[in-house]
Amino acid sequence: MKNKQKVFFLVGPTCSGKSRIAVELCKKYPFEIICMDSATIYQDLDIGTDKPCKNVLKNFKHHIINIRKPDQVYNVNLFYADAHKSIREIFSKNKIPLIVGGTMMYFHRLIFGLDELPKNNISEREFISYLFDYYGIEKIYKSLKYLDTLSYSRIKANDKQRIERALEVFLLTGKPMSSFFGVKKRMHSDFTFNTIFLTPYNRDLHNKKIADRTKKMFDDGLVREVQDLIARYTLSAQTQSMRSIGYKHVLEYLNGDLSESELVNRSMISTRQFAKRQLTWMKKFSPDLNINIDHKEDRDIIRDIETNLHLR
Repeated sequence: MKNKQKVFFLVGPTCSGKSRIAVELCKKYPFEIICMDSATIYQDLDIGTDKPCKNVLKNFKHHIINIRKPDQVYNVNLFYADAHKSIREIFSKNKIPLIVGGTMMYFHRLIFGLDELPKNNISEREFISYLFDYYGIEKIYKSLKYLDTLSYSRIKANDKQRIERALEVFLLTGKPMSSFFGVKKRMHSDFTFNTIFLTPYNRDLHNKKIADRTKKMFDDGLVREVQDLIARYTLSAQTQSMRSIGYKHVLEYLNGDLSESELVNRSMISTRQFAKRQLTWMKKFSPDLNINIDHKEDRDIIRDIETNLHLR
């Protein structure tokens, strides 16, 4: 039986040095990077996402980065498809995929698979759009209770996108969307996954890194970046890209809902909370290698990876 091709994951919370480590690994091994980040997919969101600089992007191939405009939407299912496509492309060049990031919902979907739902249908979407215009979202949402009770219980009353999708699946198949849950399409059938976790255990040390990065983002001009984005695109607090940490806080500041003194502190607190959620997610998985990054230099972390996963 032919050995499965290997796909590597480098996963960690914000401010764990994932991007730096990934680039250093690319200098020594035939990796290409697949970004597993729900914010760096957006063009022109650079400072607040700590996106790799242009020189790094030029010299080291990154996939699934800068693929959407800030006023466009993206979701986990699109990421799954894009990641699968990128993996195939990287293998076609005799390179090795290195999936790098901390968006744990994306990681979860790649590990556990994609629900085998029917594809979007334009004619049904047009009909559903008519129903929403005629009846309104409240009545459509209530009808979902009788068509698909489980999806109704999982979807919020104002989540128009997910309500539309649940209704579309029912109209296309005659079955509730929830009936497709558990029927998975898994990448594990095609590839072998090797997961590396970068884990900070010293909370004070990690919080100091978060504080330093947050301050640097504002020193580097995050407020100006958001002002430029608003001038170029139609954006609001409800726009998906503007829900990202830092960007939503700058919007609040520009709208007069936050003072200048509150802006940095609020962004810092939100980043700490986000990192805590990422670490909680990470505890649900059993990686091939879990590295305690406290007080470690990048070269020490790379040596751990090389030694334990036999990259040499």
